[in-house]
Amino acid sequence: MDATRVTISGGGMSFDTTMGELKSAASKIGRLPMKETADDRKVSDNAYSVTGAELRNFIERFEQLAAEKADIADQQKEVMAEAKGRGYDTKVIRKLIALRKRKPDDIAEEEAILEMYKQALGMT
Repeated sequence: MDATRVTISGGGMSFDTTMGELKSAASKIGRLPMKETADDRKVSDNAYSVTGAELRNFIERFEQLAAEKADIADQQKEVMAEAKGRGYDTKVIRKLIALRKRKPDDIAEEEAILEMYKQALGMT
C-alpha cells in the first residue's frame, strides 16, 4: 500500500506521490490530509468566485480616487504657479514643505552631518 501512487490536487495545483511519502510528510505535521469531498470543492469554488458587481465596484472606486488625485495635483500646480507669480522661489518652497513633514531631530542630524562634510571638503 505504501508504494501506491496518489494524486493530490487543489487550488489549481496537483502533484503525484506515494502513500509512504504522504504518511512520512503527514507524520512531520502530525496528521494525515483530509479527503476532499464534493461539499469541500463547492466551498472552495465559492471562495474564489468573483462577482462582476463587486469587481466593478472596486475598479470604479479606484478610478474615482485616481481622478481626485489628478485634480489635487492640478490644484497644487496652480498654487505653485501663483507663488512663483508673486516672486517666491518654488524650489525652496518645495524643500520647506518636505522639511515640515520630517521630525526636527532628523533635520538637525542631517544638517550636522552636512556641515561636517562641508568642513571636510573645505567648503566653509
